[in-house]
Amino acid sequence: MTVISVNRRVLGGEVYNDVRCLSTDIKPVDVKNGSTLVEIDTGKGYLFDADSKAWKQIPQGSSVVINPASGVSF
Repeated sequence: MTVISVNRRVLGGEVYNDVRCLSTDIKPVDVKNGSTLVEIDTGKGYLFDADSKAWKQIPQGSSVVINPASGVSF
């Protein structure tokens, strides 16, 4: 796995990961629900869904709100 960077951010007392990598990299799945990932070669953005252990692509042109109380919404 060649992940370019993993940064931590704190939101509402919770720690999330901001991941930057290439589209060909194996994406980490040991991150908190609602963490973000950007493929630096495609510009695609993803949010991590801990229930399915999968990165869900953020629809292009949408806005994302991360609320510590209620989770992620588009």
